[in-house]
Amino acid sequence: METNFSLNHAEYIERNKLLAEENAFSGKALLEWHKATVWYSMIEYFGPTQWLDYGCGPAFAYKEGNQMHQVIQETNSEQPILYDPCHPPYDEFPSIESVPGVVSVDVLEHIPESDTKSTLDYLFEVCSEWMFLFISTKRGARGFIHHDESTHCTLKTREQWVEVINEYAVKKAIPVVLATDYTQDTFDHNGKGMTYDHWNMPQELVDKIKYKREVFYKSSPERIAEGYSWELTNSNFEV
Repeated sequence: METNFSLNHAEYIERNKLLAEENAFSGKALLEWHKATVWYSMIEYFGPTQWLDYGCGPAFAYKEGNQMHQVIQETNSEQPILYDPCHPPYDEFPSIESVPGVVSVDVLEHIPESDTKSTLDYLFEVCSEWMFLFISTKRGARGFIHHDESTHCTLKTREQWVEVINEYAVKKAIPVVLATDYTQDTFDHNGKGMTYDHWNMPQELVDKIKYKREVFYKSSPERIAEGYSWELTNSNFEV
């Protein structure tokens, strides 16, 4: 399908490529426990499946021995479509008409606001069954080289992102989970929290996510103490 990205979008890609050459984007954020709890549960529920990882970085999570590689095997899923404009060999834009799932973690905040709508238009157009989005609301990210700006160039609060995604999720009517890293209306935080909002989710899948979250809290309190918390009050599980 055709996309309508602006020249501004292309400029920010070039800026991020300079950072990628310095290994600024590890691709490890996908593996943080609270994010993995959600996408793992969705892949299990809909598996065998396939997904587009939009903004996969160097695809660290998919290397042999890492969690995504194992999940693909465990669920007998097809190899995912990996895309990141700053990381060859994943830099060719996916010219696909449809894919069951979409995973996009710590990406939309790096896309200029002039192209947020075009990006979401594309993702919701090609996604046919399920979607997981994680968007950071943290102001204090790494700056660009030669530009006095943060790489988090589009900042919205949790409530603002919920409003944006709600319009798409209601219209598309597929299971969608949106997570952000802070509940309040400030951008000055450490980016290690977790909020959870969902649309059109089967109750069995919601229960699976809640159960896995509870198990992790009980079995790995030391990991929670490191700062990656996910309080139940920051979730709309009952909606």
